[in-house]
Amino acid sequence: MDAVVQFIRNGLCCIKDLGLLKDTFLYDPSITAQYYKFPEPLNKTTPLEVFIAITQFYAFWFTAKGGLNLMFSSYGKIKRIERLMESRPPVKTDADRLINASLVKEGMHSIRSMFVGFLLFFLGSAFFWLFANSFHVTEAGWIGGVAGLIHALTVAEIALVPLLYYMYKDGFEHLAKATRLEHLAETLRTNALKSGADLGLSSIEQIANWAPFWGTGVSPYASAASNEAKLMAQETDYINDTIRKLTEKPKADDKMAKAKKQEYLSEQADELIRTARVTRMEGYREFLYLVINSIAFYGYLMAIFGFHFPDEEKQPMWLRQAMGNYSNAEADWYGNFAGDFMWTVEPVIILTSPFFLNRLRRASTVSVDKKKKIE
Repeated sequence: MDAVVQFIRNGLCCIKDLGLLKDTFLYDPSITAQYYKFPEPLNKTTPLEVFIAITQFYAFWFTAKGGLNLMFSSYGKIKRIERLMESRPPVKTDADRLINASLVKEGMHSIRSMFVGFLLFFLGSAFFWLFANSFHVTEAGWIGGVAGLIHALTVAEIALVPLLYYMYKDGFEHLAKATRLEHLAETLRTNALKSGADLGLSSIEQIANWAPFWGTGVSPYASAASNEAKLMAQETDYINDTIRKLTEKPKADDKMAKAKKQEYLSEQADELIRTARVTRMEGYREFLYLVINSIAFYGYLMAIFGFHFPDEEKQPMWLRQAMGNYSNAEADWYGNFAGDFMWTVEPVIILTSPFFLNRLRRASTVSVDKKKKIE
């Protein structure tokens, strides 16, 4: 739903930027006045701006609220993971090693999620000033006027910087994971897996389809679950069973058992190859998100530059070059349109990429099956 609203919001902003459908009711403030008579200067609000404002309020409310919820649930998750790690025995088995690695990974992910929630809260809060601006509240000088709007936009830009870094980091992590999965697939296909020591966390998560109970967020006010020890024992048994299936050697004279084992390993290898291909494309998608949001980030900077350096003749050379040697008004328009257009494209990718990734997985399945028939 967030992606749909984002597409509608920025699509409408692009229509306003380009002045499309100029002769329609969308630009007629008298239509708005038929439903509510705003005081000046709010009475300039057109139906198009009302539609934009509704979607901006959605972004303000649900993004800020979602950021708070993410912070609280991530903090609760950290508390639970700390409790589980304190009760962990010394590492004696590969299952113990993998479970500890998962606890550390999820703990680090929770810390990051808390920070992301913090960023989302401020990013979402900035949309309140954009919502008000669509109703021409900025012209009235309320809630800070133009300066308040620019400061809100500045806060959003600052919050976006770490998110851009995470897109960059996640892209490389997806590519590295795909490589690890491909390597493990080859190891399984040749039956070269000697012990559980050769298995990494991402590998066991994929092979076992493992999603441990400590991976989900929880309220920070939740008390220690009485069944945590039992759940941990179940997770340990599950991982031990998976490792056993992968590494146990059938008896040398049991040809049927050896054939079944090789078939099982081949099936796991095929699934790993399919997942690796999808994971690699997900990594490329992260880099695409990085490009899209970097352009939007740079575009929206133009309004901030223009506000803080209103005298074009006194602007430093680096700023003039950064603004493309345009006037403040022109740089603001081009930058704003670039941001609106990029954030219109992004939800299209969000909504359609799962379809293409599923097709890639199915195509990979067909490719693997054909290869097996040839062999």
